[in-house]
Amino acid sequence: MQHTNTLQKVVLWRRFRPQFGGSYGRQSSQNEQDVYAGALRVVERAMPHRRPKAARLDALIKHFRAQAEQSGRPLDWLVSLYSQAPRAAAAQQQMDQHPYGYHDKKARLYELIDFNDTFVAAILAMDQSQRAQFVTRAKQGCDSVCYQARGPLFSDAQWRAIVRGLTREIAVYQAARDRGFDATMPNRTGDAIGIDLQVRDPESGRYINIDVKTPSSFRRRLEELVQEGRLTDTELLQADTRSYVIEHNGHSPGAVEVIVLCMLPDKFGEFGDFRLLNSEPMRQMLNFLIREHGLNDGRYGVYR
Repeated sequence: MQHTNTLQKVVLWRRFRPQFGGSYGRQSSQNEQDVYAGALRVVERAMPHRRPKAARLDALIKHFRAQAEQSGRPLDWLVSLYSQAPRAAAAQQQMDQHPYGYHDKKARLYELIDFNDTFVAAILAMDQSQRAQFVTRAKQGCDSVCYQARGPLFSDAQWRAIVRGLTREIAVYQAARDRGFDATMPNRTGDAIGIDLQVRDPESGRYINIDVKTPSSFRRRLEELVQEGRLTDTELLQADTRSYVIEHNGHSPGAVEVIVLCMLPDKFGEFGDFRLLNSEPMRQMLNFLIREHGLNDGRYGVYR
């Protein structure tokens, strides 16, 4: 009986032990036709079928992130996204349950930022046919990995909020690049001070920092600025009319100027598969913002 139990443990360990190195590379190459299914198989084989220890999850996340950054392939970015899902879903649950803070809020915030950054990188690496499936297929993959890790799942409302916010961020980035601007997505340091992306005019060298908001999020941000004494009621109305406001984040003398931009459908049109269907209104707005508020202080690209 003891011999049988030992044999079962060995079989289970072999079945679920991490697939690193060459084994991981072979798994990736076999699943290029369906990146969602291929990525899920890689993570499910690497993830223990129980709540993983923190050190074990750290190792998985770092390994898969490095693989994605090296290859740039959609499958590898999805693998990285799935591996981060258990921590990100747990962090989102904590943020929602304790909106006024808790002892490790900063760490949880960075986990969400890292997840969102990987989400964006995965989308940018994909072609249009892969992007068209992302909202449903990526959610299914994240759910599967979270369930396997015995952790909370993203609720449908949480997932919709992530998609809604990042869709606009990606769409502005794509529109800027398509229209000849330089554009970069920031690292977690830039994210933490409210920068979703930096857009630069290659001719003048001037650039702007942008925080992209949905209409409801933009209105909430304006009200917060009023409550903080950083905006008057009159300035709120002016910002609401022009669909943007300028705020300074961080401490002097190193405070960073950020343009909080409201993505009104009436002004910028509709979205499809993480792109603006018509990028001309955004081109005009970016030209206006750079002309009126562009910076030339050498900070462009420092948050990559």
